[in-house]
Amino acid sequence: MRLCVGTSKGIVILDPARPSVPRMVLADPSPVWCLAQDCRDPNLLYAGSNAIEHGRGALSRSDDGGRSWVEITPPAAREEEVWALAASPTVPGRIFFGTSHARLFRSDDGGRTFHEMAAFLKIPGRERWTFPSSPHIPHVRSIAFDPHAPNTIYMGVEEGGIYRSRDLGESFEALNDGLYEDVHTVAIDRKDPRRLYATTGAGFHLSEDGGQSWRRIKEGLDRTYTVPMVIVEEGGEFVLYTAAAAGPPPSWQVAARGADSALYRSVDGGRSFELLERRFAPERGMPMRFRERPGAPGEFFGVSTTGTVFRYGASGNGYASHPLVEKLPPAYDLTILP
Repeated sequence: MRLCVGTSKGIVILDPARPSVPRMVLADPSPVWCLAQDCRDPNLLYAGSNAIEHGRGALSRSDDGGRSWVEITPPAAREEEVWALAASPTVPGRIFFGTSHARLFRSDDGGRTFHEMAAFLKIPGRERWTFPSSPHIPHVRSIAFDPHAPNTIYMGVEEGGIYRSRDLGESFEALNDGLYEDVHTVAIDRKDPRRLYATTGAGFHLSEDGGQSWRRIKEGLDRTYTVPMVIVEEGGEFVLYTAAAAGPPPSWQVAARGADSALYRSVDGGRSFELLERRFAPERGMPMRFRERPGAPGEFFGVSTTGTVFRYGASGNGYASHPLVEKLPPAYDLTILP
């Protein structure tokens, strides 16, 4: 098993058994914000950048598990940053990517050709979507496939809310009643398709009616800026983890405690959380992505803005966080390779 980690300086390949010798690969583009992995070929990877470099597009593909990359940005998106990637869990070669200016593109042939989902540009009220920092341009931050319905996808817009398509992006419906619209990650419960989860800039939100209404979950969460989440199987049940910072990203560099992040666990479908010990989360850094470890119940990996890669999992009668490597460039995403 290897880990392919996306950082602000490119791709890092790690062997968890020998994490002290990471291998840096300069992807094209080199600042990597998001990653996706084909459902059939685990060595077919996609990388997106939210920092456009002069003369380069923001989307690339690797056919060899991240060792080499080729830029595949479609002409229509040459001036766009890539903020979200998602590969179909059932159809090989199908990939969606979301951009700055809140645009959505789809490929059904492994990224060789793309077409834009025009319906996403026609959603009523999109002219009100925004972003706190100048120039206030919203972007697609999360794309999630419904594990119960392979043609259904959910889009999370920062800041614009959540939108569902039941036909792979040909049409959309808004799901924003009670939701704070600064959305970071969207997930669907693996047992109950009516239970949806969202991390936002104002806390963790839960819907138990298929997105028709949302409520903010406060029990057990003492921080409000939530970003990553992962659903893992433990003892035959599905358990939810998320991480939250004390404030938004501008404060992470200047606050005395940095992001002041912590890890939380829910065993009741997101209705409440328990705070895990502070040693489970990088205090100054913010975890940006969690990925479940296949074939290892209760275990998952995470990456943080301090360039730390963690392994989380059972340890004796509790849970432990094991830093695999530290002091990488800021890390934002990862995939797990055979």
